[in-house]
Amino acid sequence: MMNKRILILILFCIVFSVNSICLAYPNEKNGFRDFYWGESLQEVQANDEVYDLKYNGYDEETNSVFYVGKLTNPYISGQEMDNIFFMFWNNKLCWIGIYFSNEKYINVLNSMKINFGYPKFKNNEYYWYGQQTDIVLCSLGGYYACIIINNPYLWNEAKKDGAIRGW
Repeated sequence: MMNKRILILILFCIVFSVNSICLAYPNEKNGFRDFYWGESLQEVQANDEVYDLKYNGYDEETNSVFYVGKLTNPYISGQEMDNIFFMFWNNKLCWIGIYFSNEKYINVLNSMKINFGYPKFKNNEYYWYGQQTDIVLCSLGGYYACIIINNPYLWNEAKKDGAIRGW
């Protein structure tokens, strides 16, 4: 009788521990707005969230290409953003950069704390870590600040690819 209770208690604990792990990041985004990690350039170009998407350059360190565009709704946390940059590694979206004026930095930081919780702080940058998405908020000095959003797996693969190529 006692062994049966212990077995039921153990099974109960296992079921609820697996359930809590699955619910750890229930609302974690897979990208930004309607952009998803691993999307191709063509899929991003077809998205109604962005327009005027143009080639912006090649990054040797990650063997990736950058495109810059404008958001149809340029407001994030009530603040108007300038350009949005997309990085593609092997034609997979792996990194998004959003640049804005430094005067909006504190408002964006406070809004992000409300939406994503209190961040880790190091090297004068704020970090939010998730399973599929990492976010960095940083001031670039002078006039600009940025939000960097990336998929940790694809970003690391891009950096490895660049290292293999000798960059």
